Amino acid sequence: MTDLDNFLEIKKELLQAQLKVIYRHQRKTTPHSQNIKRTSNLTIVEDILQNYGQPLHISKIIEIAHKDYNVKLERDSIVSALIKKISAGKIFARVSPNTFSLKSNVDGGHTL
Repeated sequence: MTDLDNFLEIKKELLQAQLKVIYRHQRKTTPHSQNIKRTSNLTIVEDILQNYGQPLHISKIIEIAHKDYNVKLERDSIVSALIKKISAGKIFARVSPNTFSLKSNVDGGHTL
């Protein structure tokens, strides 16, 4: 990869992270009478890991999901879903027992 390719990839990731924050805040401010697009639990976990930019223990992920998204994640269910994604080589990585990160933050060697 050239320096320009690296720069463009980082810029793309930054813009995607910014859009996720905007979408999350729009969901919080939408009146209850409007239909809100449902967000999957794994999307919430991905948003949390993206926003924190570092590996987090599952307990911390669950705490943040409850506090910031008003979503109660079931520990066993979400860990199982994360492990399935990791086994498929997609999105997430396990960096230590019950501690997860985005694969791009582990493989790419950079965090946002």
